Amino acid sequence: MLTFTIHKLGDTALFRCAGRFVSGDTRSLQDAIWNQWRSQSVVLDLAQIGTIDASGLGTLVALRTWAKAAGISFKLMNLSPRIEEMLELTKLRDAFEVCSVKEMLDLLCHAMKQAESAEASFGLSEPIRETGIGVAHGGSRN
Repeated sequence: MLTFTIHKLGDTALFRCAGRFVSGDTRSLQDAIWNQWRSQSVVLDLAQIGTIDASGLGTLVALRTWAKAAGISFKLMNLSPRIEEMLELTKLRDAFEVCSVKEMLDLLCHAMKQAESAEASFGLSEPIRETGIGVAHGGSRN
């Protein structure tokens, strides 16, 4: 079974995937990614993917094709050795852009700056802390 969480980091949607990237398990992920048409970038974190089959590879290719047509950057990150091997064997490795650690750190810094800017815009006296998908205020306001 494939599970995922979506983290909005500025204009990037980060999908942290876990489980199996196989036939019959990827439809909900595809639908969720297609709903990110307003994002400038979509990143799939595949660190927790244990298995990928031909259908899973086909899903990655279809998502990359959709993103390119929509003008959205599509990247993979944290490729497991198994996924690296499958991409190499199928000669698809060069078809995908893989996020470097530096790129992800830059993305996180950008998201933190956006949160600080939002905090200043709303006049919050306490910092905003990101908690996954949502944003939580650090205390009560009077």
